[in-house]
Amino acid sequence: MSIPLALSLLALVLIAAVIQRVAGLGLGMLFAPYATVLIGAHEGIMLANFLGALMPALVLPRIWADIEWRTLWWIALPAVAVMPGAAWLSSVSPPGPLYVVVALLVLASLLISVALVRVDTTVDGPAAQVVTGIGSGLGTVLGGVGGPAVTVYAVLSRWRVTPMVATLQPLWIIISSVSFTAKLAWDDGQLPAMPWWIWAAMVAIVIASIFLGEAVQKRLREITVQRLVMVLGFVGALLALGSGIRLLVG
Repeated sequence: MSIPLALSLLALVLIAAVIQRVAGLGLGMLFAPYATVLIGAHEGIMLANFLGALMPALVLPRIWADIEWRTLWWIALPAVAVMPGAAWLSSVSPPGPLYVVVALLVLASLLISVALVRVDTTVDGPAAQVVTGIGSGLGTVLGGVGGPAVTVYAVLSRWRVTPMVATLQPLWIIISSVSFTAKLAWDDGQLPAMPWWIWAAMVAIVIASIFLGEAVQKRLREITVQRLVMVLGFVGALLALGSGIRLLVG
C-alpha cells in the first residue's frame, strides 16, 4: 500500500471516528463508501465493520451509565435476526441494485420522518424499535448503511442526545460483529492486507478520536447534534446510492 493511500485511509478513519463520538453514528456510513473506492468493495466493507465494532468497544466504559438497555435490545435483536438472510441475499445478488434499492428506501424514510416531525408527531415504543432494528440490519448488510434507519427512529422518537449516543455504541458493536461474521461465512469477505504500522496507527487514531470527539461534543448544543444526526442519515443514504450507481455503471 502506498504512503498517500495509507494517509488518506487514516485521515478518513479520524474524521469518521470523531463524528461518531459526537453524534453516536457515522463511522460506518462515512467510512465504508470511501474505503470501498480506496481499497476495494469487499475489503472496504470488512474494514468498516471491524472499525465499527472496535471504536464503540473502546468508548463503552465511558458511556456505560447512560445506555438504555431496553431500547438497545428491542433494536439489536431484530437487526441480528435478519442479517444472516441478508448476507446470503447479498452473496447471490448483484450489489449495485441492492445498494440503489436500499438507498432509495432510506431516503424516502428520512424525508417522511422530517415531514412528520414538522407536524409534531412522536413515534416510539417496541414496535418502532423492532422496525428500526430490521431496517438497520438489512441496511448494514445489503447497502453498508445501518445508521439511517436509526436516524429515522431518533428523529421520530425525539431521542435525547446523551442516551442516544450511549445506546448506539453497543448496538454498533453487535451489528458490526454480526455483519463481519456473516460476510465471512456467506460472502468470502476478508480484511485488507496492510502493513502492521497502518493497523497500529488506526487503533491509535480511534483512541485519540474518543477524547477529541468528547471535547467537540461538549461545545455543541443538543439541537446541533440532533441536526448532525439527520444530516449524517442523508449523507449515508446518498453515498450508498452513489456506490450503487457506480457499481451499475461500472
